[in-house]
Amino acid sequence: MTLGDYNRQDATLLIRESKFHKSRLLPLNSTIAEEMDRYLRARAQRRLSVSSDTHLIWNTKTGGRAYSGKGLQGSLGPLFKQCSIFTAKRRVPRIHDFRHAFAVNALLRWYREGTEVGGKLPVLATYMGHASIVSTHYYSQWIEPLRTAASERFARHYGDLIVPTLDQRGRRR
Repeated sequence: MTLGDYNRQDATLLIRESKFHKSRLLPLNSTIAEEMDRYLRARAQRRLSVSSDTHLIWNTKTGGRAYSGKGLQGSLGPLFKQCSIFTAKRRVPRIHDFRHAFAVNALLRWYREGTEVGGKLPVLATYMGHASIVSTHYYSQWIEPLRTAASERFARHYGDLIVPTLDQRGRRR
């Protein structure tokens, strides 16, 4: 990504030719757009290049060249350790762990808001740059809060249709 991929006026970020050579335009919420603007001001104050063809994330170790995935992970790892940010297994999170958390939290938010989740899956797939919603299902592993939200929604809509049966002693089965 370059500085020219960020559009301040529209608050969008162009992701060019990512996986499967797909490009997409991501809308950014106001909080992220403000952070982007703060970052660009900090770059200008440090007299780092602000031309549109300069890499968006400045890699000081390589004189401003783009980060590789491995290089970015290597730079973030020590920061996560210093800030005590670990996974449930006490490991430093990987970049894809954040993608997974984003996807799961979007699904969870939609369930809690009462949104038609099935209709939103193509939107999530596009936002994440997936070729289809089948790829997005990878991120929707059946974690406990998601399972509970889906079960509660099902019970609200169809709970009256399920009639418990009784065994010979009159207990529910």
